[in-house]
Amino acid sequence: MEAQRPTKHKRECLVKIITPKEQIRKFFFEKHLDFLTSVPQQRLQEMILTSCLKGNSGKMVDYAEGGPVHRTTYSHFLSKGKWDDERLEETQKRESFQTVTELAQATKTPVFVSIDDTVLPKTKPSSKAKRPTQGAGWYYSHLEGKVIYGHQIHAAIVGTGETSLCYSMKRCCPERGTKIDMTLEIIRSFPADSDAYVLADSWYTSHAIFDACQEKNCHLIGAMKTNRILYPEGRRISAADLAFSLDPGCFHPVTVKGRTYMVYRYEGALDKIDHAVVGALGKKKALRVFLCSDIALSDETILEYVEHVIRFVKRFRILSECYRNRRKRFALRFSLIAGICNFDRLA
Repeated sequence: MEAQRPTKHKRECLVKIITPKEQIRKFFFEKHLDFLTSVPQQRLQEMILTSCLKGNSGKMVDYAEGGPVHRTTYSHFLSKGKWDDERLEETQKRESFQTVTELAQATKTPVFVSIDDTVLPKTKPSSKAKRPTQGAGWYYSHLEGKVIYGHQIHAAIVGTGETSLCYSMKRCCPERGTKIDMTLEIIRSFPADSDAYVLADSWYTSHAIFDACQEKNCHLIGAMKTNRILYPEGRRISAADLAFSLDPGCFHPVTVKGRTYMVYRYEGALDKIDHAVVGALGKKKALRVFLCSDIALSDETILEYVEHVIRFVKRFRILSECYRNRRKRFALRFSLIAGICNFDRLA
């Protein structure tokens, strides 16, 4: 009996399934992820394929729908599976930075590394709970404006132009130190003379991170608290007091993407920082201050670079969606899986 030829619809469905699988297999080979044994590599490919085709909702049932095994298999793989987390993470860092650097050189655009953190809320366990969520605690959420219970995720997104990839994504915990310590570890892992711009909010614009960027030939651009001390003409004064004491004529208009800001530029010493650019803009009740270690940049360019923070942070929050498992190791590996979904941005 002659075998029936597949219909046009069946052929199209097969192409939609096989083509992404081959692309992911090629991606693992090109990005030097083939050191994984066959089972972890297969599970990772299945999870990435499902995340790319359906979206990352944090539910194991989604992976079961797109993969050949039950949802509990994926949960067990993340919680107890035997694979080298650290080596996989180091490979992710190296390949993501190299990919963005090559793209930046081709397009003649700067490399940005955006540092940020967020809190993933979890249900507060009762006092009688036998299996409370591992690694969860109370953290201040800037989005909620209050302290909430959950996991705090720290991430670094490397990008250039319209392309951004996850460089690092980890859960904050006492073993890793403070968020400043985690940021210093990330900066020190950059290639030598990376010449990147590190973008951050006011929490991270400290002298320690400033010095670490200088050591790696990087530049720091970020928001700064208004009470930071400046030394204009040797006089000790906070950034807020300096801005409020200036005449309106000291501010000049800066237009970025159709919006005009009145900016005052200070160039000189800060507390524990020898020389940097500080910009102040906004009214008294909405004063914003930013720091830049690259004194050669114009105010227009600095404000354009600051906008990359908002763009990268939005993508980071998409990566760090909630998951429902209680195990600590599951949480760490799930974050790593989300970062490996860089494939979705390059495919």
